[in-house]
Amino acid sequence: MSKKLGYGLILLFNILLIWGCSEKKAPVVDEAVVHQAAGSFHLFSDTAFEPVDDDGFVKKVDNFTIIFDPSASMTETYQPSYDCVACHFDYQNPEFSQNHATRYGGEAFSGKEKQPFAMDCSRCHTNPHYTKLDFARGLAQALNKSIPDLDLTGTIRTFGYPAYSTFAYGFLENDNTKYYMWDRKKYGEALEEIWQADGASPLAPTLRAVGRDWKDHDGKIAVIIITDGKDMDERVLFAARDLKYKYGDRVCIYTILIGNDSEGRALLERVSEAGQCGMSVNGDNLLNQTNMEGFIREVFLTPEEHDMSDGDSDGDGVPDCCDDCPETAPERSVGDNGCWNFVIMADVLFDFDQYELKPKGRVAMDQVLKMMNQYPSLNLHIAGHTDNYGSMEYNIDLSKHRAQTGKNYLVENGIDPGRITLSWHSYTMPVASNSTEEGRALNRRLEFKFNKGN
Repeated sequence: MSKKLGYGLILLFNILLIWGCSEKKAPVVDEAVVHQAAGSFHLFSDTAFEPVDDDGFVKKVDNFTIIFDPSASMTETYQPSYDCVACHFDYQNPEFSQNHATRYGGEAFSGKEKQPFAMDCSRCHTNPHYTKLDFARGLAQALNKSIPDLDLTGTIRTFGYPAYSTFAYGFLENDNTKYYMWDRKKYGEALEEIWQADGASPLAPTLRAVGRDWKDHDGKIAVIIITDGKDMDERVLFAARDLKYKYGDRVCIYTILIGNDSEGRALLERVSEAGQCGMSVNGDNLLNQTNMEGFIREVFLTPEEHDMSDGDSDGDGVPDCCDDCPETAPERSVGDNGCWNFVIMADVLFDFDQYELKPKGRVAMDQVLKMMNQYPSLNLHIAGHTDNYGSMEYNIDLSKHRAQTGKNYLVENGIDPGRITLSWHSYTMPVASNSTEEGRALNRRLEFKFNKGN
């Protein structure tokens, strides 16, 4: 080879190398765009939440109290729950990462520029100035906006700051035995005035104060506690039990955890259990408007009694006029739409720690397949769940694979994949205690929920 030819090849190689690098070089990032997207990621939208449609429902309660926590620990930086982290665990997947970066990163991540930053998206979601108090106040406002236009008496109590326990909204001036009717605008203004956090976390005395608040009022009561659950002890549980003992079936207790404190979560779950008819959720689950609607219906609404004059041909308690699955076998558990809500224990479908269907699992899946073929207008959602044996990371992957296996079986047997959606929850949504083998067995499950397609 001549020297000229050698130099020419080297020059050509360098040109190609430079050209290739210029195509793949990292884009110039507009940091303002990145941080704006990051800072708003866990904010409740000012416009997304609106009064829940209460068509087909009636009022479940007459009175409600939000107990809001502006104690010192609420000044800490907001950190998402493990549930929320689970939703974004797959950010390493290139397709997910690229779509996510394009959606939240603005123009700086568009087109060919998105891939170099796809793997770096997690760095965006840190905002040390966004506190648990900020998140909690946004959540309370979203909740207030989502309550239907009902005749309710509504109050707000706070604890920690500015006093040990404060009645922040509700009572008439100069007469603390009579309260205002709930007013969306005024209630929201009262929440906005909770802007500073300090002091201890005396939730127990506040629960007892709520017990005194409603002693001269008739009707059912919902108590909604919004807190990070930190710096609290068993006295909170005793106070919740006292409240339940005092009002019995008239009161239900709902807890909303802010952040990811594991001890706080465990305590709040026990507090809601003391109410016997409430529930415990993590606040960032309510960022989703659909989830917020479900929570509002659980707290404030109950389905109106159906007029059975049109008949109930399948005997499932849902009249034919409202039944999307009018031939459901009577022994099956159904939802409000009359369609089968089917739960299969994972141990029936799979061997321990596996996600390949067993022969017995195929028999169970054939029941789901039959339902999908019988009602071509129905869609299906498959949710995967595990017990808490092993790490969160491992169980996210296991619950995802098992849900996907269920979908694959149906698709391989002729079901349109567009009719099937999936979710996977690791051990974040138990239906029984994970402290016993029997409870863990119940938590290892796939849930199949049918619903009428658009």
